[in-house]
Amino acid sequence: METTTELIAEDTEQNSVVATLEKILELQQKNSRQLEQSLRENVNFQNQVRQGMQRELESLKEQQRGEQFTPILKAVAAVCVEYRKMLTDESISRRTRRTLKLLFDELEEILSEYDAEIFSSEVGEPRRPLLTKIVNTVATSNKNLHNTIAKSRRPGVMRGGRTLYREFVDVYVYDAAAGGKKSESVRSE
Repeated sequence: METTTELIAEDTEQNSVVATLEKILELQQKNSRQLEQSLRENVNFQNQVRQGMQRELESLKEQQRGEQFTPILKAVAAVCVEYRKMLTDESISRRTRRTLKLLFDELEEILSEYDAEIFSSEVGEPRRPLLTKIVNTVATSNKNLHNTIAKSRRPGVMRGGRTLYREFVDVYVYDAAAGGKKSESVRSE
């Protein structure tokens, strides 16, 4: 009987070992699945972060590309606006004026490629201090015209809400005794 008891004990022990090994195998498989899921999630997260960082990098590069040219664009805007009046100068030969027109058209194209726009205020519009520079003041007895544009002398250039070149303007200034007073020069051209 001892052999039967020993066999039963041995069988029970083997069943216990098999059950333990099955339990260990089951836990290892569960851990493997969890590890695999975690690794998949980690890879997805890394890809999302990488894509987000790439988009931000591209955006920053785009901004930097534009901003690094701001000083150059300011100079192009100044040349374009300051010397455009040469196109109407009759003392310059017709051929030279044509060449200048082509040059100024190219300069304007460069400005537009970098989203810069040339602007001029209309007579009677309120003056925008950040975009305009007063050349002359024009006395007026009309209170409604105070600090409005009397004349746009040279256009301005702006890009993305920032001024590259301020517009030169004459501005109405209220003066009750104005009647027909002559304008006062603030800046000479």
